[in-house]
Amino acid sequence: MSPSELSPAPVRAAADQPADTDDRQAGTVSTVSLVRADFSGGPVADPPAPVPLAPTAVSVMPAPAPAPAPSPPPAAVTAAVTETAVASSTAPAVVPAAEAVVASPPEATCVPPAAGPGEAERPSTARDWAAHGERWLRRLLVVGTIAAIVIGVIARFATPSHLWLDESLTVEIARRPVGGLLDALRRDGSPPLYYLSLHVWISMFGTGDVAVRALSGILSLITLPVAWIAGRRVGRAAAMFGSGDADTPRRTGLAALLLFACSPYAIRYGSETRMYSLVVLLVLLFGLALVRALERPTRRRLVVLTVATSALVYTHYWTFLLLTTVAVFLAVQALRRVSYRRPALSALAAMLASAVLFAPWMPSFLFQMLHTGTPWAARVQAQVLLDTVFDWAGPTSTGALLGVVLLGAALLGLTGRPQDDGLHIVPTGRVPGRYLVAVWLIPLVLAYLVNTTGGSAYTERYTGISLPAFLLLAALGIGLLPGRARATLLVVVCVTGLFGGWHMARQERTQAGEIASRIAALARPGDVVAYCPDQLGPAVYRAIERRGDLDVRQIVYADTSGPALVDWVDYAERMRRASGADFAARVNTMAGPGHAVFLVRADGYKTLEGACAVVSDQLAALRDRTFQVDRRMVYEGASLERFSTLR
Repeated sequence: MSPSELSPAPVRAAADQPADTDDRQAGTVSTVSLVRADFSGGPVADPPAPVPLAPTAVSVMPAPAPAPAPSPPPAAVTAAVTETAVASSTAPAVVPAAEAVVASPPEATCVPPAAGPGEAERPSTARDWAAHGERWLRRLLVVGTIAAIVIGVIARFATPSHLWLDESLTVEIARRPVGGLLDALRRDGSPPLYYLSLHVWISMFGTGDVAVRALSGILSLITLPVAWIAGRRVGRAAAMFGSGDADTPRRTGLAALLLFACSPYAIRYGSETRMYSLVVLLVLLFGLALVRALERPTRRRLVVLTVATSALVYTHYWTFLLLTTVAVFLAVQALRRVSYRRPALSALAAMLASAVLFAPWMPSFLFQMLHTGTPWAARVQAQVLLDTVFDWAGPTSTGALLGVVLLGAALLGLTGRPQDDGLHIVPTGRVPGRYLVAVWLIPLVLAYLVNTTGGSAYTERYTGISLPAFLLLAALGIGLLPGRARATLLVVVCVTGLFGGWHMARQERTQAGEIASRIAALARPGDVVAYCPDQLGPAVYRAIERRGDLDVRQIVYADTSGPALVDWVDYAERMRRASGADFAARVNTMAGPGHAVFLVRADGYKTLEGACAVVSDQLAALRDRTFQVDRRMVYEGASLERFSTLR
């Protein structure tokens, strides 16, 4: 086509001319029409456009139409206007089909232009796969979270071990009438709340190993939703002070739930008949009560804080270290911040009011402070503050990994601050991380100082007063991480924690059951079972009594109260006065010539030095000695020696 054919004039001229009948009949007419659809009123004619010849016809999508023009008059829309070019009668023109291009109406399907390599389809497909993967990842995380919690719950009730010394003592005290219970506690050195709770529990479910341990397991389970709530409160405080975003409370709450569910410490002492699970629960409840009282110091909230404080000191005396830390903090805040003075002083007064509730126990408490304690404990070094974290993480090789991960997460919780370009570190620490660090470390430092002065033992099971603050700080650090990093860290924490916790829950804690079974196989009625030191008595005595088929007499080194309990009153002085040779003579006389002696023995106990070895050697000089059970590397190991009738 020539350029002149594209002008509007030929188009109008062609519209005025009739079609040539002869040319149509001869078939020598070739027509090229370009029709533009104007859907505002009807089709209007455009000049034919030059269309490049191509082997095939391609329909392309029209460019977006401009705003619709006013509709043409009705006469203009009754027919399409065509331009006809008549070829020579002797040389018919051939017009390719590609030159006839008609635009489709909006409702017609238009084929989009083919995408170039790696342009349109690949990003779309990649996004689809990414979205699909994210959905599956979320589902796996939900399933993994549920599975971790379920395994943690099961582990708290899966302990096969016999009760060891502390558990046996606890049950023996709790099963007594309330008057006898309180009198026994006076000589034991513990506050009464857990024992009274176990007393009620035993009255309903009995004194079986599973039954008495179930109370601690249930208390540990109650801790989980409380930990979730506490984690959300920590995350909310972080977001409020610019150390988190709107989603930090949810993420921190979930992390706290998983950390407490999979904590080896929580699993270990959730399966033990002692008060440590109750301590962890009460520390969390005390923290929530304190925060609520500081937010709005109403009478009801302050009363709840007083009750929570009293419950702590009635459960374990190490909680005084925690309460001292909090009280000093409140006093300092009241002095430094005028706007904070009223709620801080109100909360401090509520805590001090717990002394009124503690007053009935004060005489027993003072007697215990003067005459009982932990004479079995050794002095510790300052590194114990770091060792405590790895003790919480479990003794296995996975515990080392878990300890490092938790310490790193706690450091993030202290110093991390999310920004648009990533997580920034603030070396001076952020709120609430600084408060959690104080509640975690200061009570442990105080405990270390008390231990160095000889006042009390520093042992891992007592440190549950600081565990909640540490795990909440680590949960905050995990909650500040981006999605994949957070999920990866939670997987590591859950797997290593459950592995270590399951190991701690399933391991044998004492040889009492093994020793009782061997005595049952060899003893005759009237034979004598002697214990050296006396601390081996409660666990083996319980195992023997629960068998119900042994008629033996039992005697304890340097303790006239019998094997069921340990008298901790002036313990160290009493042990120093005792004589191994004198005890051996008493045992020999008690057995007489016709009965054998079974000595349950373990060396290395503090304040006894070599006394138990002296007992064994003195009896061996009078009777034939055979070794029946070797001492193994368990938490409470012991050996069993049999001395025959007199030679």
